[in-house]
Amino acid sequence: MKRSIAIFLAACLFAALLLTGCGDNNSANINVNDVADAVKAVAKVENPLDITEDDLVYEFGVELDKVAEFSGQKTGVANTAGLVLVIKANSGSAQDVKDALEAYQNGLVAVSENYRSDFPEAYQQVSDGRVVMKGDCVVLAIAAAGVEYSEVDAAIDEALK
Repeated sequence: MKRSIAIFLAACLFAALLLTGCGDNNSANINVNDVADAVKAVAKVENPLDITEDDLVYEFGVELDKVAEFSGQKTGVANTAGLVLVIKANSGSAQDVKDALEAYQNGLVAVSENYRSDFPEAYQQVSDGRVVMKGDCVVLAIAAAGVEYSEVDAAIDEALK
């Protein structure tokens, strides 16, 4: 009898997790273009260039089989910061995408350290960049010089509601 109750409770708990999406906050309903636009509006990406599938693979190190859809732009101005990338990962792949974007950002910081005295604001903005994961969505935001990251954080939080 105790075993039957334990199995029943475990099944109920599993069903509840499935119904709530394991806390992913309905990321399936999130439009990556809308999220990217909302974050770009405050991150102020100068002379924006669209991020392509080749960029995802060869620049950001994200495997395409982990990506359901994406939207983003990076600055086309040399020696400045500015990048917004929103990726809706395939189920179970969000952590891998987040890890790849964090590695990309860490690489930018390492390179920027060589030019820290020449471009201190760009170095600071790259260092302070954000990689945020919510459900299956992962956002990389590196704001332009002079942008407060509290504004970027608020835009990400609002867009991912």
